[in-house]
Amino acid sequence: MLVQQRCFTLGHSTHTNDYLAGLLKLHGIELLIDIRSVPYSRYNPQYNRENIKVFSGQNGIAYVFMGASLGARYQNRELYFSDRETADFKKVRETAVFKRGIEKVVNGIRKGQKICLLCSEKDPFDCHRFVLVSYALVKKGIDVRHILEKGELISNDILEERLLQKYKIEYGRLTLFGRPVSKEEAIDEAYERRNRDIGREKIETAINAPREALDAKVLT
Repeated sequence: MLVQQRCFTLGHSTHTNDYLAGLLKLHGIELLIDIRSVPYSRYNPQYNRENIKVFSGQNGIAYVFMGASLGARYQNRELYFSDRETADFKKVRETAVFKRGIEKVVNGIRKGQKICLLCSEKDPFDCHRFVLVSYALVKKGIDVRHILEKGELISNDILEERLLQKYKIEYGRLTLFGRPVSKEEAIDEAYERRNRDIGREKIETAINAPREALDAKVLT
């Protein structure tokens, strides 16, 4: 029997622990992967790393922190756009640490684990879990579904259509060289523009917390 290769994502937003547990259980999540660069929140301390690890265990869900490899913040300024303020996710995806992180997630999915990527933003459209991480997973053949606030799912394809609509990017138009722009090229252009936009926004109000240099746990 072919195992469906699907990954879920979810933003904890301001949900209570009970509400978040309900969302995870609704979709049968077995492993929660925290991809926040800084897994701490001044206003939602229930989602501080130590607290959510305990919460996950109490609900029969495994927890792994992978914000060091799949997060959105980087010290290496060579990974930024020329403004030196916004990380260029296209460059990030080419780093060895990011690729290793993606491979760990993919390997877990292919072993049959029901995985959900956790970040903070309620809307995946405003989060790097869509613009950075889901992009890479889709390229690996993974079907990514985003869990919304009320528990409904939205596919990554639908979010990509939203990208095209927001930035009014049309595929099929001719380039300066007379070649039509493919849908994939148009989507990539929209991803970059979204990357720049969310990079300018304050993604999360976080306290100053140590960041692990490497992810300590390998998916099993």
